[in-house]
Amino acid sequence: MSEYERLKPLINRDVVASIIISCGYCVDRSYKFKIRDERTPSASIDRNGYVKDFGGSFGGDIFAFLNEVAGYTKQEALQIVKYSLGVE
Repeated sequence: MSEYERLKPLINRDVVASIIISCGYCVDRSYKFKIRDERTPSASIDRNGYVKDFGGSFGGDIFAFLNEVAGYTKQEALQIVKYSLGVE
């Protein structure tokens, strides 16, 4: 089992929100946030922790978000998630 597969069941909406907040985004109580400079938040986190940007073309898990939107490498994204979960 890969590290990704091992961590996936531990990730939920609140974990994803805290990671996104730690990247400098402002997530509101309804789990919506702005990815770009926009008037209203167009991105949201669903109950399973899936991130969807309705103002763009992004949709994916926290690993993909960190890699594609926040600009981290896949290995850095994995380390960020592990750190957030308190997993070695």
